[in-house]
Amino acid sequence: MKINEKNLKKKTILVVGDIILDEYIFGEVKRISPEAPVPILNVIYTDQRLGGAANVALNCKSLGCNVEIVSVTGNDKEGNNLINKLKEKNINCYIEKSNKFKTVKKTRLISNFQQILRIDEEKAPGQLNEKMFKTYTDRAKKSDIIIFSDYDKGILKNLPTLIEQAHRLKKICLVDPKGHTPSKFKGADVLTPNLKEIERLIGRYDDQNDFKVKVFNVMKENNIKNIVLTKGKEGITLYQQDKETEINFRGNPSEVFDVTGAGDTVISVLSVLLSINFSLKKACEIANKAGGIIVQKFGTTSIKFEEIF
Repeated sequence: MKINEKNLKKKTILVVGDIILDEYIFGEVKRISPEAPVPILNVIYTDQRLGGAANVALNCKSLGCNVEIVSVTGNDKEGNNLINKLKEKNINCYIEKSNKFKTVKKTRLISNFQQILRIDEEKAPGQLNEKMFKTYTDRAKKSDIIIFSDYDKGILKNLPTLIEQAHRLKKICLVDPKGHTPSKFKGADVLTPNLKEIERLIGRYDDQNDFKVKVFNVMKENNIKNIVLTKGKEGITLYQQDKETEINFRGNPSEVFDVTGAGDTVISVLSVLLSINFSLKKACEIANKAGGIIVQKFGTTSIKFEEIF
């Protein structure tokens, strides 16, 4: 199916979830500290990027859709930076600033494009209050597809309620999951875990056949219609509950440079294509290609329309 960019511009993707400020400090390590046996990073420059649900929103926007985002930040400099960066990309923000919450920030120290340390800053988890739930409902009514981007920072604590509301509004919802409790994702149209995340959801298994059985059991018990399992360089596997089918999409054999944000790219491509009535199978094929492209880039970044179409 040929992609018409004009059709994409008519579609609106709503992203709900944990937004993160990704900071990269680039430098060189040429010596070891005399104070302790640790490398000294001579800083060259610093870069701040959209992370978490904000990166999902950026990916959808880069592919040509209208994008709105509902979330919570701290009432701090990092939160302002995130909101400003989103607005610079023409992403409509419905973001509450909370004095009870510190904006999540991940700082990566980089030498010769190798990560030598990551520093995470976060406080009490932010949550969607009653006012924000109303905002979510209002924006969901006007959206074509809803993405729940879960980084386990608290925004999606009441995810089952949000999914239920999406279904009342007859909206397709995709979830990038975190956590050990499958019931948290009950009713999802598409769940996009990686291998570690699916193992947390299904528990221990004996072999690949047992793995498949447990995946379908979790889907049936929680009314999860489809699972798109991302497997890094091994590609993607699509599980469909109604047909009990397993479809494999082989990965790109190219070198994996950095897996940061690959899952964000996959769920974004799936959502954009489903919004213009692609089949999930065809959408997985293209999302698999996009994931193979994004892991060849460094750090949190977005896929572009011309790279995959």
